[in-house]
Amino acid sequence: MDSAATGGLNPSVPVTAPDLTIRCGGRVRRADPSHGELTIGRDPTASIHFDFNWMSRTHMRLRPEGAHWVAIDNSRNGMFVDGQRHESVVVTDGMTIKLGDAEGFAVDLSFGWDEDEIDDDESTVAVDPDIARAGAAVAARRRELELTQRGLARDKIINAGALISFEKGRSWPHENTRTKLEEVLQWPQGAIAGIRQGAPSPDEEKTQVISTSVASPLIAQTINLALKSVDTALATLPSSSSPEFHAAATSILGDLRNLLAVATDAARNAPRAPALVIAMGGVRRRYDDLMLKIAATPNATVGQRLFAARHRTSLTVEDAALASGLPATMIEAAEADQPLPPQAQSAVDSLLAELEAS
Repeated sequence: MDSAATGGLNPSVPVTAPDLTIRCGGRVRRADPSHGELTIGRDPTASIHFDFNWMSRTHMRLRPEGAHWVAIDNSRNGMFVDGQRHESVVVTDGMTIKLGDAEGFAVDLSFGWDEDEIDDDESTVAVDPDIARAGAAVAARRRELELTQRGLARDKIINAGALISFEKGRSWPHENTRTKLEEVLQWPQGAIAGIRQGAPSPDEEKTQVISTSVASPLIAQTINLALKSVDTALATLPSSSSPEFHAAATSILGDLRNLLAVATDAARNAPRAPALVIAMGGVRRRYDDLMLKIAATPNATVGQRLFAARHRTSLTVEDAALASGLPATMIEAAEADQPLPPQAQSAVDSLLAELEAS
């Protein structure tokens, strides 16, 4: 722990940390030291979750230690207090921690709380360890099958908020919801209730794992089927001069971005799988074509214009990162139109201005 940040510790203070209020990204979260550590990050299972590419899966931990809360950096892009990067600091009342850079994403911390201010979905509902065990097994299986919370909500399997609450051990889904979840997770009926009661997950009971050589063609086939739906949507896009074009195209772009992430991860985990690589190329080709088409419209965002300028000048993401002095993840986040820390956004704006002027 940074000695400059800890100061002298008074042995006469209470041995229990105070209640803590966390304000960040428009959210307010109550933290009770008896409930243990909280996390802020990109992982869907984080206590406070944000889907920012520049943010690490577990970016910062807030941990009660004796009479104090301690903030611990667990990220690549850093945690800053008063402009200085710290690995850990003792939290003081009214402290602001910036994530990403010295002028980055603000996390405001104060002791105590106002009951009327706390988000309903982030309240201190006690975590049931048995439900948490079942929720963690569901989350692991969902990620294994490349199923997103948004996708399950879209398919009317389970509301995204309810799924997050279940996976964190805060709530127990209704029986019909559990049945639908078990079906999509390819588990036998009653498996989720069994895990809650102490049984292993069906995946732990299996002794034979599908080999990469078998799984890869199946994943490639799934990606190609998804691309047929994308092609149908692309064919029905309004003219680029239509007021409806930008919103419709951006929606398709989000689907392509998610599909590209699935294809890329699968290809990385399956070397010597040409079907997967070909499928990934098909996704990327459609993504690039649509991004360039959107970038040519008056409503194009900074991220879309950056993508087009980068392609026009034959720069890779890594090249753009070097030119801007930013991590490649920041360039990817910018092109996905995700919020950036102010200094990073300024660097992106400067790079775009130079590329468009060249």
